[in-house]
Amino acid sequence: MTTNLFSIIIVLGVLVFFHELGHFLVARWFGVGVEKFSLGFGPRLFGRKVGMTEYIVSAIPLGGYVKMVGEDPDAEITDEERHLSFTHKLVWQRMLIVAAGPVFNLVLAVLIYTGLFGVYGVNGLPPVVGQIKPNTPAASAGIGYGDRVVEVNGSPVVLWNDIADAIEASDGESLALTVERSGETRVMEITPEPSTARNIFGEEVPSWAIGIGPIQDPVIGGVQSGSPAEDAGLQAMDRILAVEGTPLSVWGDVVTAITGSEGQAVELLLLRNGSELTLSIQPEQLDGKDGVWRIGIAPYYEVVNKRLGFFGCITAGVGKTWFLGKLMVVGLVKMAKGNIDADLGGPIIIAKMAGDQARVGISSLISFIAFISINLAILNFLPIPVLDGGHLVFFTIEWVTGKPVNDKFRELAHQAGMFLLLSLMVYVFYSDIMKLFFK
Repeated sequence: MTTNLFSIIIVLGVLVFFHELGHFLVARWFGVGVEKFSLGFGPRLFGRKVGMTEYIVSAIPLGGYVKMVGEDPDAEITDEERHLSFTHKLVWQRMLIVAAGPVFNLVLAVLIYTGLFGVYGVNGLPPVVGQIKPNTPAASAGIGYGDRVVEVNGSPVVLWNDIADAIEASDGESLALTVERSGETRVMEITPEPSTARNIFGEEVPSWAIGIGPIQDPVIGGVQSGSPAEDAGLQAMDRILAVEGTPLSVWGDVVTAITGSEGQAVELLLLRNGSELTLSIQPEQLDGKDGVWRIGIAPYYEVVNKRLGFFGCITAGVGKTWFLGKLMVVGLVKMAKGNIDADLGGPIIIAKMAGDQARVGISSLISFIAFISINLAILNFLPIPVLDGGHLVFFTIEWVTGKPVNDKFRELAHQAGMFLLLSLMVYVFYSDIMKLFFK
């Protein structure tokens, strides 16, 4: 509990600081006076006044705010204060000030991911062929088991994802794969063929393939607690040699054998510390999925590391931020259409997740901050009154029509937006409690 609380304070503190810093810096850039810069809401805990701005930390760490001179259109502004007033700035300047908050959250994510890529590089599977589907372009070209792909179209390959990305980006154009086999290097021309893949939402999407997969030896990488595998005595790094007397070569054979058991006990021949042993195990049905059986094991992956240069880290940081942001936007659209369930997590779940990431390690917690920062940015851009996106809608209307939105309409819209947000908060708190205590 202490770790969760401490972690959520760090996460929210960093997110809110960068968000409000965006508003603050752009406001000052355009000469808007800032009266308060607060981390948190509610009663003031401590702070300090520098110039005309009071920098404070408030008691409720669930947000923050920047109070600008003339932010309320109905506020009385003297002639001396007019040049500092937010309301009296040009529309495009006000729009940039409002947009700067969520934009800075995206910048934070880019900075974090860029730094993590710089420190840790990118991990992935080695570019060694371990699976070849028959009657595919790779099989026709003569790709063999154990071939190491070192280049695609002259570009060096370090990770299996380098091959996958090149195939996906080929758009069906022929690829020149340079492979190493038994100490010799050869170049193979392979033309990808149309295929389908499943995206993160489980939908089938168009893709390209050549019919190969990475090495996935039938070696156990992890055993789930309380699973049939643990009960039977399976251990990490056990190599599964055979299931029901049928020899295995790749991890996919294990999955096929367990799935095909139809719930009947199976006999596994294992290699452990140089000695063979036989264990019998009873598969269990995966929750909510008829005919899908499992024993609770995960494969072992050989992981290799790819180091990125300075510009490579920046490109990767921007790319990951763009990918996750796009993914969230698509997910929100699908939720609005009812295509996927709205499985929202509120402050309680975020606190738990932050604590979990902190226990894994500081890099995991930092990565979690970046992920939540992207989510916060996208949510703030939603066209809901009281959010930054709602203000941007009002300013856009003012820009197009040449006059501010009617005060009565603005007030009603803000009340509706506040009601929506409060309803959402009640829902996510309820959802969090149900997930944690009644699931």
